[in-house]
Amino acid sequence: MFASPTRSAEVLDHWTARPGWSCVVGYDNDQPVGYAYGAPLPPGSRWWGGLLTQVSADTVTRTYALSELMVREPWRKTGTARQLYFALLSPRREERATLLVDQDHPKVRALYRSWGWGWTTLGDLRPGLPDAPLFHAMLFNFPPGAVEIGV
Repeated sequence: MFASPTRSAEVLDHWTARPGWSCVVGYDNDQPVGYAYGAPLPPGSRWWGGLLTQVSADTVTRTYALSELMVREPWRKTGTARQLYFALLSPRREERATLLVDQDHPKVRALYRSWGWGWTTLGDLRPGLPDAPLFHAMLFNFPPGAVEIGV
């Protein structure tokens, strides 16, 4: 299964080994409520390997990949996901960020767009993993200078 606990552990191990990996964890008092993590994509990254749309050579460099954003059930629909998202991406100095959204979840794609960052859909992407779903690859070009925290 694509989203099994074993696969999730393997993916986390893969990401934490990347240079520049970063992670934020949110807490409500002493309770962890969610996390977000990612890493800069090196030139020639496998991230772009499953992209079914041609993109410019410039797009695949100086890009930060937001790999995972998760919020525990009691804290969903409270603004926690948005806070984690901005806390992770605000200090980044790459020119752009990318993320994948399962095509079966159009509300998630709309959520990212509603956060005011003008995400565009690059095209479809299918990771080179067994049972991988088809994703929308989304891209956001950071404005010049620091990214504003939109909390």
